[in-house]
Amino acid sequence: MISELHGTTFDFCSWQGGTLIKLGLKPRKEIILNGADIIRKHAIGYCKAEELLCRPKVDCIAVMFLKDDEYFWTHLMMDEFNAIFPGVL
Repeated sequence: MISELHGTTFDFCSWQGGTLIKLGLKPRKEIILNGADIIRKHAIGYCKAEELLCRPKVDCIAVMFLKDDEYFWTHLMMDEFNAIFPGVL
């Protein structure tokens, strides 16, 4: 299960810390959905992206990851998030 995090957790330093490429995924919808198991394995939290202080976006979800002892986050589209984490929102 993925936890909801406060928007202040998603800061500029951790945004620059990595992308989905760090998980071996390219930022394309089909690749993201096919890599759902990898995303679920490394995801530690989420926040509605319009609640972020750093890089807020409408109709997106910010997802925080932990891989190799490094935190980083990126935006996922709502439909991508709902397909990967059904029933969370």
